[in-house]
Amino acid sequence: MDTYLFIWDFHGTLEKNNVFAVQEIVNKTLKHFDVQREISLDESIRLYGLAWVDYFKYMFPSGNDQIWQEMWQQAIAIQTKDRIVEKYIKPNDHAAIVLKAIQDAGHSNLLLSNTSPEHIRFFTRLVNVDEYFDDYIGLDTHSEPREKIDIQEKKAKTIQQYLEGKHFNKVIKIGDRESDIKAGQAVGAITYFFRNIFNTKHHLNIKPDHEISDLRDILKEL
Repeated sequence: MDTYLFIWDFHGTLEKNNVFAVQEIVNKTLKHFDVQREISLDESIRLYGLAWVDYFKYMFPSGNDQIWQEMWQQAIAIQTKDRIVEKYIKPNDHAAIVLKAIQDAGHSNLLLSNTSPEHIRFFTRLVNVDEYFDDYIGLDTHSEPREKIDIQEKKAKTIQQYLEGKHFNKVIKIGDRESDIKAGQAVGAITYFFRNIFNTKHHLNIKPDHEISDLRDILKEL
């Protein structure tokens, strides 16, 4: 029997509405540091997926590396205390159905996320998809400004390392960011760009194999 590997992004692909949680956390953090500015939803959407320090660098450009790191730590403390993510985050439409169908067909789901390793299972449990993954990889890119990280190269190398010593007849990469597509192409995967309500008009500089707005369209790979 042929075996396939489906490599999933999480935020914006398998979940929805966490961007509202990020907006609230950022604004509470800014208030804690007496920054007289609030991040708008449009700004939150545009920055979504970047490191926490990138948010604070953008919102408080007169700060410095130490202050931005302190803001990042405070953001984590605010979430821990107020449980803001739990208030907003939901599974994306049909996420569990699609993941289960892949699992039931004898194939593998791998979650590759910018989230830290210790938080990745927290998120999947919140949206009730934890049981459908064979493996989880958290890249933990939130502690450094994104300009210091080549995110698609880091994703591609991580996938390549994961594939070493394994055999899959087909590899499929799914995500809502251009970096997901570039990383997938770098390892020879079939690529799916997921159009959600926030990236509907986003122009891609690279062509994925498929663009979808319904996760069930992935199942044609089975």
